[in-house]
Amino acid sequence: MKLTRGMKVIAMASVIGTLLAGCGSGSNDSGSSEALDENAKTEITLAGWSLDSRPEFSYLAKAFEKKHPNITVKVKEYSADDYDKQMTGDISAGSQPDVFPIKNLQKYYTYAQSGGLSDLANVAKTYKSDKNIDISSYDLDGKYYALPYRQDSWVLFYNKTMFEKAGVDLPDGTWTWDDYTKVAEELKKKLPAAGYDANAVYPMYQHNWRSVVQSFALAQTGYQPDKTFFKGNFNYMKSYYKRALQWQNEGLTIDWNTSKTTSVQYQAQFGTEKAAMVPMGTWYALDIVNDQKSGDADKFEWGMAPIPQNPDAKKSDKAITFGDPTGFAVSSKATGQKLAAAKEFVKFCSGEEGAKVLAAVAITPAYLSDAVKNTFFSVDGMAVDDLSKKAWQDNETKPENPVGEGGDTIGSLLDDAHSSIMTKTKSVDQALADAKQNAIDQGAITE
Repeated sequence: MKLTRGMKVIAMASVIGTLLAGCGSGSNDSGSSEALDENAKTEITLAGWSLDSRPEFSYLAKAFEKKHPNITVKVKEYSADDYDKQMTGDISAGSQPDVFPIKNLQKYYTYAQSGGLSDLANVAKTYKSDKNIDISSYDLDGKYYALPYRQDSWVLFYNKTMFEKAGVDLPDGTWTWDDYTKVAEELKKKLPAAGYDANAVYPMYQHNWRSVVQSFALAQTGYQPDKTFFKGNFNYMKSYYKRALQWQNEGLTIDWNTSKTTSVQYQAQFGTEKAAMVPMGTWYALDIVNDQKSGDADKFEWGMAPIPQNPDAKKSDKAITFGDPTGFAVSSKATGQKLAAAKEFVKFCSGEEGAKVLAAVAITPAYLSDAVKNTFFSVDGMAVDDLSKKAWQDNETKPENPVGEGGDTIGSLLDDAHSSIMTKTKSVDQALADAKQNAIDQGAITE
């Protein structure tokens, strides 16, 4: 990935980073390190969150330890909600774990500038020409401060049972957002006659994150971030907000204010059949499988469909959607065998072996070979129809968060704009104009 606005100063940022709190990359920044000695007893630390409910960290650690019996991976738990705050604090103090996740791309540029991450360019070489994985989102002019181990993308989850009881045609993989709206309107009319409570059951659930509007708009309108997002030209979002407000006004989904203030969870809405459809990341497949097994979700037949497409755009051969990778970074404080072991761990997690570990527990990995795909759809309780397989693996996934200088600040301002629009505190035009002006005032963009 070539650098977007501001990334061209990465070399300077790296120099600055070396001056920050002793967190300089040093020799690690070149990607060089001593070879891993498989006979050396080595312990590395790994950050994770929600360890009881998110098995990926412990599963990857155990699988890696099995392959490398002299290396111990000690998992350190962080708060899921305050992860970035806690991790940036540890980096400032020089006490970050040897390996730690970068949740998404919104803060990747900020992390890269901190001086607390090793360059993984030597590991990245392993995967640059591998068609089963895309590592381009982490490319900062040839430097890689993280590599992906997960790559979720957004699809449409739908309740086949509710559709069939209501007598509404199932998704066929060709829907636009206008088709999605028409189907939701049909469900609203027919679900009550099928025995569903009209006051508690909705055709869809539109979650309260800004990404469910803004990231679809950026991905599907075809505009480049360096001409829109990083310039404060947010007009491409307008038609997407028009539809989101329409869904809310027509009662096709819980209104944004209720969803936000009462902390409505998409798992509960879809899992207890209070919504027939929900656009969500592929990570949700794990929750459905587990919740139906445990009894926390109702028993019903479900599936995944390609996300609806922009009705105003030229039809594409593949569904265009969005989704940030989740990557692992290595501490610039790690040296010697710790550094070698940490890099080997990242290489393992990004490759086919780590991917199979994740796929076996219904987590969507970054490495998608045929063997990995077969593993994922062999999970007991997984939706295995052809449309679900197509939605999961055959799409064009664009980044949720453009990477570049000012991106984190712009994202926060767009969070504010989103809440203002969905609560009707401001018009779409005013909220987006204010976001641009605030980004200018804070130095995140220049006119």
